[in-house]
Amino acid sequence: MADHSENLNDHLYATNLGLGSILSNDTFAHDPTTFIATIDGWLPMLQNADNAKLKAAAADLQQLKEYMRNGDKTQTGELLQRLGEQASREASHIHTWAGDHLHNGIGDQLRHLGQILIMASGNLKVS
Repeated sequence: MADHSENLNDHLYATNLGLGSILSNDTFAHDPTTFIATIDGWLPMLQNADNAKLKAAAADLQQLKEYMRNGDKTQTGELLQRLGEQASREASHIHTWAGDHLHNGIGDQLRHLGQILIMASGNLKVS
């Protein structure tokens, strides 16, 4: 089980670095291609999870991809805001679903992901 936790933590860490880079290069609002590729990297794991919240997150990410592809900045921004808030909330409850032995920094990574998604939402509002 520790391997799963480490893989998840590593995946979250890589995602946070990638999304942070996308946002700092100011490409996200004009070309969501890299952001969509990041979503595609998460979908299989979330869709195949034995957890209703993770399956719901996969459905939200699928919807987010559609909003991005259609250039709907308003809906994209609103969904990013909601996903960011959800990630932050889940970070504070990490032991509930991961257990004390599996947290391995995942809460910190989820909190950071929440901040990044909320920041992305804000960037869309001002672009």
